[in-house]
Amino acid sequence: MATMTSKLITSLTFRLEHRKQMLADIEARQPEEACGLIAGVYGRAVEVVPITNEYHSKVRYRMVPEEQLSAFNRFDLQGWKLLGIYHSHPEGPNFPSAKDIAEATYPGVVYLIWFPSQGEWDCRGFLIHDSKVKEVHVSFTGSEAQTDSDHNTG
Repeated sequence: MATMTSKLITSLTFRLEHRKQMLADIEARQPEEACGLIAGVYGRAVEVVPITNEYHSKVRYRMVPEEQLSAFNRFDLQGWKLLGIYHSHPEGPNFPSAKDIAEATYPGVVYLIWFPSQGEWDCRGFLIHDSKVKEVHVSFTGSEAQTDSDHNTG
């Protein structure tokens, strides 16, 4: 099932095209929080699926259930696991909010939070389980990988 991971993720790797896709979604949905799902295998993302924020809020998100289910079904058909859930914090903070922690429902899945930093968007990844938060390394690979990996705070 797409919602389960077989092994605890200690890092999450994306291609630059995934980074660009998430950033495009975040910019398009300003000023509200953008959100979406990340599928892959063995800690490597293979697909990013933007999902509509049902709340249309700049401080909270909830994925439209039909879009989320459709993505889960596609992940299952491809044999992918749910590796992560991304969302933006347009006004900060750069870590999970109390609501993010309270509403985290997928242990073992990385919660990727995008936040503004010095006029640009940056991200950090976290595992959230039983109200405990642990940071996970996030990296981007591709033709600009050196710049993006060095920029990452994970």
